Amino acid sequence: MSLLPRLARRQLHTQLRTTEWRALLLATWVAIALTTLLAVLGDRLERGLLRESASLLGADLVLSSSRPITSKRLDQIDLSDTHHTQVIQFPSMVGQGDELMLVSVRVLKSPYPLRGELVTEPVQQGEIPGPGEVWAEPRVMTQLGLELGDQLEFGYAKLTLTHRLLASPDRGSGFRSFSPHILVNHADLEASGVLAEGSRADYRLLIAGSSERIRQLDQKLRPTLADHERLHALQADQPMTGNALGNALRYLKLTALIALLLSAMTIVLALRRFALGQHTRSALLLNLGLKPGQLVQLYLYQLLMAWAITSILGFITGYLLQAAVYQWLADLLPQSLPAAGWLRWLTGPALGLALLVLLGLPPILQLARIPVAHLLRGDPPPRDRIAMLLQGSSALLLIITLLAFLQAPAAAISLLLFLMIGGVLFGWLAQWALIASAKPLARRLLLGRLLLMRLRQQRQWHRLQAAVVVMLLTLLSVIWISRSDLLQQWQAQFPSDTPNYFVINIQPWEKEALDQFLDEQSLETELYPMIRGRFTELNGAPVQPQLNEKQQSHNTLRRELNLSWSTERPEHNPLQAGEWWSADSTEPLISIEGEMAQELGLKIGDRLGFDVGGVQIEGRISNIREVVWTSFRPNFYIIFSPGALEGAPSTWITSFHLPPERQQVSRQLLQQFPSLTLIDIDQLLSQLSQWLKRLADSSALILALSLGCGLMLLGVTLLQALEQRRFESALLQTLGVTAEQARRLDLLEFLLIGLVCGVLASISAEAVLASLHLYLLQIDPRLHPLLWLSLPPMAALLFVLIGLLIRRPLRLDQCYRLLRSG
Repeated sequence: MSLLPRLARRQLHTQLRTTEWRALLLATWVAIALTTLLAVLGDRLERGLLRESASLLGADLVLSSSRPITSKRLDQIDLSDTHHTQVIQFPSMVGQGDELMLVSVRVLKSPYPLRGELVTEPVQQGEIPGPGEVWAEPRVMTQLGLELGDQLEFGYAKLTLTHRLLASPDRGSGFRSFSPHILVNHADLEASGVLAEGSRADYRLLIAGSSERIRQLDQKLRPTLADHERLHALQADQPMTGNALGNALRYLKLTALIALLLSAMTIVLALRRFALGQHTRSALLLNLGLKPGQLVQLYLYQLLMAWAITSILGFITGYLLQAAVYQWLADLLPQSLPAAGWLRWLTGPALGLALLVLLGLPPILQLARIPVAHLLRGDPPPRDRIAMLLQGSSALLLIITLLAFLQAPAAAISLLLFLMIGGVLFGWLAQWALIASAKPLARRLLLGRLLLMRLRQQRQWHRLQAAVVVMLLTLLSVIWISRSDLLQQWQAQFPSDTPNYFVINIQPWEKEALDQFLDEQSLETELYPMIRGRFTELNGAPVQPQLNEKQQSHNTLRRELNLSWSTERPEHNPLQAGEWWSADSTEPLISIEGEMAQELGLKIGDRLGFDVGGVQIEGRISNIREVVWTSFRPNFYIIFSPGALEGAPSTWITSFHLPPERQQVSRQLLQQFPSLTLIDIDQLLSQLSQWLKRLADSSALILALSLGCGLMLLGVTLLQALEQRRFESALLQTLGVTAEQARRLDLLEFLLIGLVCGVLASISAEAVLASLHLYLLQIDPRLHPLLWLSLPPMAALLFVLIGLLIRRPLRLDQCYRLLRSG
């Protein structure tokens, strides 16, 4: 080993005993571990859910429709030189005996799939289930207690479970993709009776072929799409579950940005303290003949050795963390995820190296550029424009590196601006509050006067310290309260009798018998007809040209609406304007939802036209209703007066509340009406609640690491302040102040800083939580008294404990030596 590496190794062994180098290593370790966790987990999610679009789609091109794809529509599509098949997907209750479960049903025709493969146990002999057979995912078999060979009740049909479905493409979108799946043959659909005219289902035409043929079909099909159709291609949008998981991953990455920034700040301050402490050593080395370039190499060797140590530890920690988070989410994922690419495992060490080099190089180069005599005198480093330019360039490169890693630049920049502006604002507020709080103490206590003098002298340090602590406590409080409070409030907004079951696909001939069944069970409910139609005309002319650009993008114009009719106004829809029609009214009248009317500029008296199955239906707006969509009752944007929609194909919908002790009623309902689709809202809410909780727990894990980074940063900044405090304490003790009084002065300062930061963090956290309540959950904000009672004393205790751990009392002889050395 040459001279420089040996010298670097020996110096590093000595440096590891200092607080700044320990903080430097810990901050780099956390940054590498977090980066490895998110890079590997993100790549596994991307590879598992988005890696092969054709396999996920089950085809190269998919035409999706909310209506059955007719033979006439197929004739309009040139399917020559392609492979194609059709799939129908819809939610339905299946069961065995008294055990029931909501699943996503895929009705298949051969060949299937056109891309990707079905993985079953035992290995399938054919491409799809045969007539009378069903393939089910393990979750279905576990919940219903099924074994291979058992009978599964599917509507009026009983199918034999022949294969366990382990993996499959073409899962659909939304909750359908996460719901457990079963596959059945198209030949069994009619016998089951679960689908009839007007039923809600997703009808898909899957197409596969050469890339050139698919591109031609894509270009020809898009201009011909009907209002109820969508086209999904590999190069265009993907209706996969990757969007939801991608958003979740970006949320976790933005949370990790906090920890990475705190790590970077800790590294900066630790390296700054390290560089300031190397003046004498650097001067001696240069005086002994070491060249400036060799001095830079010497310190770079130390940084590289530190990087090697932290990379190994961070890599292992990141691997364990990603394995733990994956196991945490595994039972909620639609299928197992593949291993991450090997380059992703290098992301954490690479970012750690960038942090150390980009942040460590400027102070090292500055040491090499300072004259030897200047270093020997121990003077503070002069301002060097080149060094300042290098520091600014390094900080900019680091920010670009972090944003590239996060892959969410807009959100990341917003967070950075929030942290910067909030830090500056709370730093100044804290400084003002500290001085205002110390003034009453100065009039009553001797230590209070000394404290006020110190607060005025150390304004810059207090601003920095308060900014870091306030933002850290704010973010930690928001995450902690969000995971335990916001979800509870979201659930608490629903009364105890809120409907927890929806019944859809009720055919007209089943309505009377179903009404009788619900009456016998004493269930308060009301059945509503439901017809699909598209809003096309306003006052006798096409609607789109009459609206501005923002109105044209309104959701009610981009899809088919669920229309209904009723003689009486729904009790849960109070009127905002106009009057409800009389029972004997013959004119086609319309009741419209309030927000839709306001955003589209519609008013009472306007005439609206709808395309219902190719038939144009028109009505005049008679009144405007308020609709609470979270009521979990059947709600509609548009309700017609009776007779206006007569003759249109329709199904019926209703909802009701079943307490846990009456769950057997749902089984009786499906046994008597097996073709109905019963949607258990409790099951969906539980699934959503699980996702929110586990993602919040994952972000809380990262915030716990952020807290560790914040504590390290707090310790490093306190070290800088306590160097000055030691000289002040030495001077005070030589002037007659006892060591205990000097210690009390430090603790009083830390206590006051902690209390002020805790109060400001409580205000900031309440503001952020109120915004989340109003704009995310759309519920009324509320105060959190426990936050106000706990955060200030916790912050004060944090400062005092760190001060006690770092500050060592001085004896009088030490005070003399310290003052003489100064």
